[in-house]
Amino acid sequence: MPDEPRRVVITGVGAISAAGHDPPAVWEALLTGKPALTPLPGGALDRPAVAGRIAHYDGPAGVPADFTARLSRASQFALDAAIQAVADARIGFNAENAYAVASLIGSAHGPDPAGPPAPLFSAGLAGASTGLNIAGPSYAIDAGAASGLVAIHQAAEMVRSGSVRAALAGGADAPLRPEVLAAYEARGLLSSQATPTAQRPFDLLRDGMVLGEGAAVLLLEDRELAVLRGAHIYGELIGGAVTAGPAADGAPPTDVDIARQAVGRALRDAGLSPGEIDMVFTAGAATKAGDARETDILERSFGSRILDMYVTATTPVLGYTVGASGALAAVAALFALAEQMVPPHPVYAEADPDCALDITVRAQRDHLHAALVSAYGSAGQNAALLIGAHRAEPGDELPMA
Repeated sequence: MPDEPRRVVITGVGAISAAGHDPPAVWEALLTGKPALTPLPGGALDRPAVAGRIAHYDGPAGVPADFTARLSRASQFALDAAIQAVADARIGFNAENAYAVASLIGSAHGPDPAGPPAPLFSAGLAGASTGLNIAGPSYAIDAGAASGLVAIHQAAEMVRSGSVRAALAGGADAPLRPEVLAAYEARGLLSSQATPTAQRPFDLLRDGMVLGEGAAVLLLEDRELAVLRGAHIYGELIGGAVTAGPAADGAPPTDVDIARQAVGRALRDAGLSPGEIDMVFTAGAATKAGDARETDILERSFGSRILDMYVTATTPVLGYTVGASGALAAVAALFALAEQMVPPHPVYAEADPDCALDITVRAQRDHLHAALVSAYGSAGQNAALLIGAHRAEPGDELPMA
């Protein structure tokens, strides 16, 4: 008889963004609702614009400068967040368990043509693996804006199956390069507004996204093993799913049903009904078509229940961090569940009839049990994760020495 699937919990988190260089700083910015969008340097675009740029960054602390210099900016962020997550989990890896720990990182954009060569793009987590005595499976994942969530979902499946005991997983992106900005501008995806409130998902006055850079990495563990070692548990990955459908020339995919299936399958994976989800951390791209599509996905997934749920987004504060966006939202969801607080969408002002959602505009304290985090890639990739609040259970007490 096959073994029962392992339950997967999060025992460590790492994050870096324009709003702060560690998870508590990022969470505080989200909770207070202060956008971290600042003017792009002159010449980045042929017009004034803002972005979620990480300022005053010298690379991951404690990592030799000669190694950091070989990494792309996104890989530096990934390495930084991975080191944070392991330190936060207060876990050590050694020769006995090194091969039982996986590392997966997602990113939507490849290496900087003017920077390190392509093979070093995924070296961020590879470097973390070496420095942290991790020798298990390691993958770099490209699923567009869904990359970070896909990485977390795949890593969770590895832990659930018992193929690994733990995994580092998340997303990282650094899209503020001239050629990337030019590509988004040419497709009409960037906001024309050059103010800190330019990223306005679901708002009637939105006119495009504001790109940001950053990373988030989670340390996932088998719940039983985490409890045995007395780990602090942020929350539990209770369900997840990934789907993919067609897209046309990088525009938002039109097949809503395939995207909706990601949410529906995640609910079935968790054994939950739509009525048991309290809040949604949206992708929040802030494009006209993208937000209308996301609204349609949520309405089809939850029906009228969506009007009774907290709906928020991290992007108004952090910018749209593309492949890192879902992973950063997952960190926010974990803090929200742990502190029983919903962070606001701070710049939502005027409702759009095409986005009939009850947007959370002020931080709210409530009894929160489960959150949906979703992300959608422009090439048709869809990812949905369900995160549950941690609750102590009978038998969780540490064994007597």
